Amino acid sequence: MIKIRKTKLKSMQTVQADLISGKKVLLRFDIDVPLRQAQGHGQFEVVDDFRLKAGLPTLKLCLENATEVILMGHIGRPNGIDQSLSVAPIYYWFCNQGFEENFKSGKLRILENLRFEPGEDGCDADYTKELASLGDFYINEAFAAYHKASSTTLLPTLLPHAAGLCFASEVEKLLEVRENPKRPFIAIIGGVKIEDKIPVINVLAEKASAVLVGGKLAQIIHEESFNFPHNVFAGHLSQDGFDISLQTVKAWEPLIKGAKMIVWNGPVGKVEDSRYSKGTMDIAKIILRSEADVIIGGGDTVGFLQNAGFLSQFEAKGFVSTGGGAMLKFLTDGTLATIEALK
Repeated sequence: MIKIRKTKLKSMQTVQADLISGKKVLLRFDIDVPLRQAQGHGQFEVVDDFRLKAGLPTLKLCLENATEVILMGHIGRPNGIDQSLSVAPIYYWFCNQGFEENFKSGKLRILENLRFEPGEDGCDADYTKELASLGDFYINEAFAAYHKASSTTLLPTLLPHAAGLCFASEVEKLLEVRENPKRPFIAIIGGVKIEDKIPVINVLAEKASAVLVGGKLAQIIHEESFNFPHNVFAGHLSQDGFDISLQTVKAWEPLIKGAKMIVWNGPVGKVEDSRYSKGTMDIAKIILRSEADVIIGGGDTVGFLQNAGFLSQFEAKGFVSTGGGAMLKFLTDGTLATIEALK
């Protein structure tokens, strides 16, 4: 059985006005959002702006107190320069949000996709020094970008630094789930990547009253006969194999309704096809009717809730994480390389 170690993150500093007053701030922002080519012309546009909006309180705090703010981040996994993954759509999104004058005045700048440079993911020391030379203070507001990179794990070694407001909230909320969850505590895990989910299922099973597993993940568990703790329940799929069965939804309903805390990461059906989204829709409705403190994570889950018109209700009811993989990694390990870098 996996032992959950206590996690101490008190030494991670959160950004405040006095820390950045009169400083030139390098702000690592989560700009890795879905893009699409707009109809009628070749320009790309932002499809889902949830992550961008999550970082706005930190950006506004910086603009109010710093002398200059330099936004930076990555989009996708480009192999060299790829104009379809340029930051241009992000720039126009910010302009449409009321930041155009900040760009025009030079108070706000945005760097091109950091992954266009091999030094970013390669954690190159010279590249990191080049980035550091642009500012006086570093803020990480990209919780979802948890892999080691120059802009997330090396920059804090060269500049005074702090976590962004949303980043700090993510850590605080997920730390509560790991170390002091409200009970009864129910975890709902879906999706298809069994290798990413097995460790977190085992960790959550030590704390949760029940771990409910859906999606293709549940089918794989049944087929391969994984030996999980007794409180892990893999649901059954509908006859076509693309959605959770109605019987499973009914079996899970009293557990969800009686919960005081619910963590949900991953749809329980193939929600990109509306024919197979009913099970996930039903689970979402049951969660909304519950009295539980809710934590939602995962791009597919958040995207589904947004398309279904439920995202604002979940934001009002609980906490919606910007990170899917980062959320699972934190719940499993109790920290991330990007968090350790900020200590």
